[in-house]
Amino acid sequence: MKKPIVSRDLLKLQFLSDPQISPDGKQVVYAKTHIDESHRAYKTDLYLAQVDAKQSERLVVGAGNPVWSPDGRKLVFVSDRSGSRQLWLLNDGFGEAEKLTCMRWGVSNPQWSPDGKRILFISAVGKEDTPELLRKELGKDEREQLKQEQLDQAYVVDTLRYKMNGLGLLPKRTGQIFVLDLASKEVKQLTSGEYTLNAPNWSPCGEYIAFVSNRQEDPELHPNFSDLYVIPSAGGEMVKLTASNGSTSSPIWSLDGQQLVYLWHDRQYGGATLPKFYRISAQGGDPVCLNTEMELSIGVSANGDSRYGNGSMKPVWATNGYIYFAAADTGYANLYRIPAEGGTIEQVSQLQGAIYSFSFDNQGKRAALALTDSLNPGDLYVFDLVSKENVRLTEVNTDLLSNLALSTPEGFNCPSFDGTNIQGWIMKPVNFEPDKKYATILEIHGGPHTMFGDSFFFEMQLLCSLGYVVVFTNPRGSHGYGQKFVDGCRGDYGGGDYQDLMAAMDYVIANVPYIDEKRLGVTGGSYGGFMTNWIVGQTDRFQAAVTQRSISNWTSFTGASDIGSYFTEDEHKANAWDNPDAMVKFSPLTYAKNVVTPLLILHGEEDIRCPIEQAEQLYVFLKRMGKTTQMVRFPVSNHELSRSGRPLLRIARLDAMTGWFEQYIPRA
Repeated sequence: MKKPIVSRDLLKLQFLSDPQISPDGKQVVYAKTHIDESHRAYKTDLYLAQVDAKQSERLVVGAGNPVWSPDGRKLVFVSDRSGSRQLWLLNDGFGEAEKLTCMRWGVSNPQWSPDGKRILFISAVGKEDTPELLRKELGKDEREQLKQEQLDQAYVVDTLRYKMNGLGLLPKRTGQIFVLDLASKEVKQLTSGEYTLNAPNWSPCGEYIAFVSNRQEDPELHPNFSDLYVIPSAGGEMVKLTASNGSTSSPIWSLDGQQLVYLWHDRQYGGATLPKFYRISAQGGDPVCLNTEMELSIGVSANGDSRYGNGSMKPVWATNGYIYFAAADTGYANLYRIPAEGGTIEQVSQLQGAIYSFSFDNQGKRAALALTDSLNPGDLYVFDLVSKENVRLTEVNTDLLSNLALSTPEGFNCPSFDGTNIQGWIMKPVNFEPDKKYATILEIHGGPHTMFGDSFFFEMQLLCSLGYVVVFTNPRGSHGYGQKFVDGCRGDYGGGDYQDLMAAMDYVIANVPYIDEKRLGVTGGSYGGFMTNWIVGQTDRFQAAVTQRSISNWTSFTGASDIGSYFTEDEHKANAWDNPDAMVKFSPLTYAKNVVTPLLILHGEEDIRCPIEQAEQLYVFLKRMGKTTQMVRFPVSNHELSRSGRPLLRIARLDAMTGWFEQYIPRA
C-alpha cells in the first residue's frame, strides 16, 4: 500500500534542469540536484544521457551550466570547485576537466564561438578593477578578508537599484562580456560601463556578438526598457539596432548572419505586456513584426515548488526557416513555431505537463526537454520534431514517488462575476471516500503574472496527504489566457481577481458534494500572500488562512522592496507620491480591522522582494486589535524559501502551515 507524503519526503526529491542536447542529437548533458546528507545544502552534478540507449551516467560532480562545443566533442561548464565559479573544459573523450578561467568575481553564461576556438562569458567588473586584477581568482583567505572588510565599511547608496533578493546589497560591479581564446588563453573584455546586459549571442560567422542592454540616459527610471546591440567579437564599437522605446529580449541570429529575431514589447500593459517576435537587419533599419496577433505567453512555464537550477527557454532559429519557442497556454507549456519571414503560429508539441527548459540539435530534428507534470517534479525527454514522439530518458524520482500516494488534479471551468471564464483544478485527499465531507484549502499563486497548471507542487500533495481538498485557479492577471486576461488585474488588485477566486470557490462548493464549506482555508505566497491578506479583510467565509512572503502595505513596499520603485506603479497605474490614496485603497492593512479569520504569517528574514516589514506591520495591527494571529520568521531565508530555501527551513515552513490548518480546520 502506498504511503501518504510527509513533509520530510521533500528532502528525498531530486531536481533535473538545463538539458543540453549535443549537436548531433545523440547525447544530452543535464544537471541534477539533490539535498546533501546534512539536509542543509543542495548539490548539483552533471549527467550524460545516451538518447538511443536511454541510459545516463554521472559526468561531473559539483557543476552546472553545461554547453557543448559546435563539433560535439568538448563540453564547457561552470563549477566552484576552486572556490569561485569558473569555466572548466572537458576535452575529446572527456576525462579530467581543465580549468579555463581565473576571473576575480567568477563567470557565468558561457557560449562557444561557431568555430569552437573561443568562448564568451559574462563576468563582473568594478570601477577599481584593473585587467590584471580581474584575471586573478580570489583565494579563500582573500575572500574571507574582503568579507571582513565589508563589515567595517559603510555602504553608500546613490542609485535606485542597490539591492536584490537573494543577493542583499549589490556589489559596486557590473557584468561585462568577455571572450576567451582557447589557443592563447587570452581573455578580452568587450563591453564596459555601468549598464546591465544579458543574452549575448554569437553571429554564425563568429565576427559579432549580439546582446541586450539598458543604456538609456536614465536607466534607473526605466529599468525594464532595453535595446538590441551588436559588437565585434574582436573588440570595437558597439552598434545599437533598436529604438529605446520598449523591452527587448532573447536575440537570435539567422543562419546566414544577416538578420536577427528578438522578442520585444512596448510595455503598453506594463509588466503584463506579452512580447512579440520581431526581425531586423544586422545592419539596423526598421524591425518587422512576425505576428501581430500574439496571445501566447512566450518563455513562460507553469509554477512549481519542486525545481532547482536554471535552464534555457531561449527561442531557436532552425534550419527549416522556423523560429521555435516554448510558451504557456491554459495550464500547459509546449513548443510552438513561427516562420522567420512571419506568418501563422503553429503548436508543435501536444504534451501533457509543462516544459521548463529545452535545447535543439543542429539539424532541428530533436529537442531535449525538461518536462514536469502534476505527478512528477521533472524528467528529461527527447522530442522528435518530425514524428512528434516524446521519449522519456530519466526517472529521477520514480523510486520515491512510486511508493507515495499522490493526488491527480481534476480540471474545471467556471464563469466569474462578469462572465469571464476561469480555469481551475481540484485535488482530492488521498484515501478519498466519496460520502465524506472534507476541509478544503484554496491555493493562490504569486506573480501575479504567472500560471498554475499541470506542474508538480509538493505543498499541494502534502495537504492532500493530510486529508484536505485543494483548489487552485488562474484568476485574471495570470499568464496563459491572452493579453486582455493577463492585464486584467492591473489597476484593480483585489477587484476582479478577488471576485474570480470567490467565483471559483462558489462553483466548487455548489458542484462538488464532498467539500465542507464550513471548513475552508486559504493560502498563497507573494502576490498570493497579498491576496490572502486581502481576502481575510473582505470576507469571513474562510476559517483559517496562511499568508506567505506577502504584501500588506503598498506605500512601504514601494520604498523597501528591491522592485518596489517601479513594480507598484506598474501594477496599480499609480504611485505613492502622486496618489497616496490609491496605495491605501489597495493595501490589505487598510482592512485589517475587518479580519476575523485566524491568520498565520510566514516570512523570510532576508526577503528583499517582499520585505519582512510587510509581515511585521500586518502582525502588529492584528495583534494590537486582538485578532487571532501568529508570525513565524525564517532566518537566512529570502523570497525563494518555498522553492530553494535551506531544506530544513522548507520543512519548518510546511509544518507551520499544515499545523495551523489542522488547528483551525481539522481534516476530520
